[in-house]
Amino acid sequence: MKNLITQFVLGLVVSGSCAIAQQDATRYQPYQPTIVGGLPPGSKGLEQPVYVADRVITPPNSPVDVTDGLAPEYLSANNLGFDESKVIPAANKMNRFEGGERIAVIGVEPVLVGDLFPVNKLTPQILNHPQFEMQLRKLLMEVVTRKALSQRFINDKVAGKIVKERDDAKKQMTIQTAKIFHQKWVPMQMERMDCKHMSEFLEKLAEAGKTLPSMLVDFSENTWAQEHVREKVPETPNVELSELNDYYTDHIDEFKRPARVTFQILSADFSRFPSKEETFKAIADMGNQILLGGAPFGAVAKRQSTGLGASDGGLFDWTIQGELKSKEIDKAIFANPIGGLSQVIENSDGFHIVEVLKREPAYTQTFAQAQADIRKSLVDKKAAKLRNDFIKRVREETAIWTKWPEDIPGSRDISELQQ
Repeated sequence: MKNLITQFVLGLVVSGSCAIAQQDATRYQPYQPTIVGGLPPGSKGLEQPVYVADRVITPPNSPVDVTDGLAPEYLSANNLGFDESKVIPAANKMNRFEGGERIAVIGVEPVLVGDLFPVNKLTPQILNHPQFEMQLRKLLMEVVTRKALSQRFINDKVAGKIVKERDDAKKQMTIQTAKIFHQKWVPMQMERMDCKHMSEFLEKLAEAGKTLPSMLVDFSENTWAQEHVREKVPETPNVELSELNDYYTDHIDEFKRPARVTFQILSADFSRFPSKEETFKAIADMGNQILLGGAPFGAVAKRQSTGLGASDGGLFDWTIQGELKSKEIDKAIFANPIGGLSQVIENSDGFHIVEVLKREPAYTQTFAQAQADIRKSLVDKKAAKLRNDFIKRVREETAIWTKWPEDIPGSRDISELQQ
């Protein structure tokens, strides 16, 4: 399995150039930070002292290889049971939002508006825009999963320890993660963004309303959330032979393979010649160069053919029966003997000559032929379901209060905490 840090590195800062998401103060543009697994950077929840006990850097227990990798889909709200169709912006104005407003509490951690959007970007134009609440609620749905998982990871690691040992364990995990962040992730992002100096990198973060400590918080939460899933859910769940056989039987149409051919074609299009007679002379000349003069088919096609694929020597790769627009050519390539030139074929575009190179008849893959692909597909589907089920369970078992409890099943209205 890929190293857990690999899963998180790609999206925490916008890849490519050094320019990070910009906002036009005179015109609303929803701030859309690059999301890793659906987890928005910029959240500062772990800057609460309960988890980030120490930012001192000491060597981690084991080496970590930080390379590019794709973020896992299963940390996205789209497949965690969140009903985004219910995320409907309120009819009243949004100017009640301020950067310091608490909009959720996840476990023991409050989430503020400014944790999801850079405070220096929260202009009146943005706060009053009708799309702002929608964007805010969607980002909150994402951060719920991250925080629920990272909190569970920490709690599992310190469970059963006395208070001092719990604090030491939290501190050590924070130190190790910070080591990776500063020595691996930051230099990689600076190189990707073409920032030669740390000061330049920090300036770009500031332009996007971010800071290095807040990025470390996001990196830590992402890492712990991903590691918790990796530890608790098998990457390659077992699939029984009977399951493979049942899938093959129930989805037999997936394993039917139509007839197909590879072929070469010479074309003389009517649109390229003054008359039909001149068009026929052109195709006949091309055919005679090959049949009588021994010229290579591809060379003639490149030199004189006027149809599709001429620049590639008239070569068409595997083509399925019925796939071609021209019924006349389709019929010829599935009827003509392999290795011989066809008679001149006429269709609405012009005259053509084809040579069939390879042909495979229609067939159905046997179970033995399809077994490996079926196994991979079922393993992937089962693993994804196990991950999603586990993440949903963690979220449901986490105490969540939110401004919009209708968005997140099992959550409670944050107003209860103010009573």
